[in-house]
Amino acid sequence: LDLSTINDRTLLDINNELESSEVAALCFLCSDVVSRKHLEEVKLFSRLSEKGLLENNTFLKELLRTIHREDLIIRLKAGSGNLEETDARGVLSNFRIMLYKIYDDMTVDDLESMKLLLKSKLGKRHLDRCKVRTHPHTFKCLKFNSTQPQMTKS
Repeated sequence: LDLSTINDRTLLDINNELESSEVAALCFLCSDVVSRKHLEEVKLFSRLSEKGLLENNTFLKELLRTIHREDLIIRLKAGSGNLEETDARGVLSNFRIMLYKIYDDMTVDDLESMKLLLKSKLGKRHLDRCKVRTHPHTFKCLKFNSTQPQMTKS
């Protein structure tokens, strides 16, 4: 048994417990370390493992904590044995966490107000593509992520 990474059974259990909206949230949070193209083509946990981000459980714990899935953090701790814990803050973008928290608190009315305020900066056609608050990538539609410094993606 290789304890250098989170075991596959634990990852499968966590993956099975996540709803599609939560997977979309995790993909959004990881989009600074895994390119969006790769997030759409392969399973998230496989790509994170390839990037070495599952060599300890800290990164995944931070992701799960951000989307309010403390129940899965407990399962992760139980299924990962004596994994070394390190600091995930260097990998998980504070900017992306902030955007997710704004998204998490935002209502449909808030989104409509934001679109109204941005109407003069962004065209109507562009704003019409942001019709509903369906997932965190709404901010991409509103071009909020263009102010963040770009990180290297693979």
